[in-house]
Amino acid sequence: MISLSKDITDAEVQAAAAYFSAMKPRSNIRVVETATVPKTFVAGWFLAALKTGEKEPIGQRIIEVPEDLEQFEHRDPRSQFNAYAPIGSVAKGAALVNTGGAGKTLQCAICHGQDLKGLGGVPSIAGRSPSYVVRQLYDIQNGARAGTATQLMKATVANLNIDDMLSIAAYLASRTP
Repeated sequence: MISLSKDITDAEVQAAAAYFSAMKPRSNIRVVETATVPKTFVAGWFLAALKTGEKEPIGQRIIEVPEDLEQFEHRDPRSQFNAYAPIGSVAKGAALVNTGGAGKTLQCAICHGQDLKGLGGVPSIAGRSPSYVVRQLYDIQNGARAGTATQLMKATVANLNIDDMLSIAAYLASRTP
């Protein structure tokens, strides 16, 4: 890959940047609030649903699995995912994201834009993978992430517990990117 990139001209880099920046993000996650989820197994670095149809209680977690395991394993960019979340988590997340949850956190739109699709150098958070969102919030809260932007988020996540993070992630994943 490095040898290929050495031969790319500035004009080619600009053309690629223009092409990819013009692409509109599309949703590939369907949030499903449920009390039970398919039993899963670890398939490489991700979870996949067992084909037996067995179910188990969801508890306080989000289970994110590809809808079509074979399609995902073949790296099809159109792969879709189901994000199973506890019942009520999307509404609780909406309250935290949109109002700050009575002082528990800040309204996300202040920095991420009214539609949560980013504002200036602040990234879009709408339609993101819930696994990714929880991991980022947790890492910021616990000091595993560093940097200027991370410092701005520290106070925002300071009072969130894991259930709050899960709810925020479920709500954000349900939004159109």
